[in-house]
Amino acid sequence: MDQDSSIGEALHKEYPKRFSRTDFWRQIKRTVNGQPVSERDIEQIVAQVGRHLALCGDDHLLDLGCGNGALASEFFDGIDRYTGVDFSSYLLEIAGDYFQPSEAICYIQSDIRWTDRYLSAASGATKVLIYGCMGYLQPDDFLRLIAELKSGLPSLKTLFIGNIADRDKAGEFFAARGIDDFDLDDPQSAIGVWWNRKALIQTCQAVGYHAEVTEMPSDFYSSRYRFDLVIHHPSR
Repeated sequence: MDQDSSIGEALHKEYPKRFSRTDFWRQIKRTVNGQPVSERDIEQIVAQVGRHLALCGDDHLLDLGCGNGALASEFFDGIDRYTGVDFSSYLLEIAGDYFQPSEAICYIQSDIRWTDRYLSAASGATKVLIYGCMGYLQPDDFLRLIAELKSGLPSLKTLFIGNIADRDKAGEFFAARGIDDFDLDDPQSAIGVWWNRKALIQTCQAVGYHAEVTEMPSDFYSSRYRFDLVIHHPSR
């Protein structure tokens, strides 16, 4: 890992410590103008993830970039097992204190790109959730990640990747904020990498997946500039 990446990760790891231990949504940047998103927004996220992952009682959910576990906890009652992975020891401490109701809920500290650190523990995973983390990945990272998930998880059926910054909407986003100097490919920027929909689908197809773009309802707080991606293993 290069020095700039290490510095950027240090900033992201320190950010959650600004808030109280129970300020769960601000810790993981689920905010609008610095304030936690509404309960309605959280309900919409939960509904979207649940609908597209079609979680059921025998599923093992692997959550990459799980943060403090607050979002995933909405699904614990409806699945068999859960493995959350995050690079922040502080957020995982919060997760362990507030969102680990049973031994079926497991957290692992790791960069999500380092699959060798968690795939063996999550080898039975049937569904994968990656929410709000795509900004931290480069295209090569994403290609390698989904390929390693496909080869390393023999029971994998579906991946849901949420809250992806839409490259085609970046100009509109920054213009509305009076910003004319921005980098759409910098994972260390405030938003991180912005992604092209067709390019993501093509990357998934190159690995052997089926993929489709889906969007949140128009009243969702970030629907104008972001999209979701649903990826299916073609033979499962």
